[in-house]
Amino acid sequence: MKKLQFIILFCLFAGIVSAQNNYILYSFKGNVSVVDNKVETKAKVGTPINSSATIKVQNGAAVTLICNEAAMFTFSKAGTYPLSKFGDSCTVKNGSVSANYVKYVWAQMTKSSGAPGSNRKAYMNTVGAVSRSINNIWVDPRLDTVNYSKGEFPLSWKSYSTAKEFDFKLFTHDNISTPIYTTTVTKHKIPINSFASKMKPGNSYYWVVSVKGEENEEIKVLNYVSKEDFNKVEAKLLNQGASFEAKAEQSYRLGFLLEDAHFLSEAYQHYNTAATLDPNNVLYRSTLMSFRKDYELK
Repeated sequence: MKKLQFIILFCLFAGIVSAQNNYILYSFKGNVSVVDNKVETKAKVGTPINSSATIKVQNGAAVTLICNEAAMFTFSKAGTYPLSKFGDSCTVKNGSVSANYVKYVWAQMTKSSGAPGSNRKAYMNTVGAVSRSINNIWVDPRLDTVNYSKGEFPLSWKSYSTAKEFDFKLFTHDNISTPIYTTTVTKHKIPINSFASKMKPGNSYYWVVSVKGEENEEIKVLNYVSKEDFNKVEAKLLNQGASFEAKAEQSYRLGFLLEDAHFLSEAYQHYNTAATLDPNNVLYRSTLMSFRKDYELK
């Protein structure tokens, strides 16, 4: 009798857990609709969906959902899918999609206040070094290490003084005494492509900026990554996506993951692509504006 009671309680508990699954429509193509309480609506990215709803997928269509801010899964064949029968799909599969990214997208699509995309770093793994010296220059920890392959992207800083000129110096990784490139700039940034010819792909460099005439001991790292090596990184991240991603969602995910990997110039290109492909998506547009502000891309 006790065994029977245990089984009944277990089944009830399992049913409750299953009913608590919640979903968000992450990406789709073609003719996809959601049926909830006998009301059918067209699919829309970012739409929250209850576990009692049904997903209808027509020929040639596909849809990817996020479940309970943890897992992604895709319906890519024509059919009708009651979500109450797909609780097992909410299990996180290692290596399929970045868990941090899934949690980030869920949080952004369900938040009720604040600028979407402005708290990306809270979901990223990489953290910059803590500033230890005292001088008139402050460099955002996100620029502590930059991986660069191509594109227009600046190294930037802020100044605590009213100085109008700043000395920029570039060193090889094995000689931080003699710079291989020096210049004086009047802005709080310098485009990497303006001195890329001084570097060789595959090598690491150090850079430092100071108020003109002053010294700064805080050196930062700039890795000049070859095109071939970057393509390998991008291909690996590309393969970590869901079974189906529309181009806009794919570009946004790559932007997030590349920013996390400190490929900032390349991340910017993908964020820009996502916002261009889906200009009505508030998250994509807001993230692009936030990224530009964070890295002095005004």
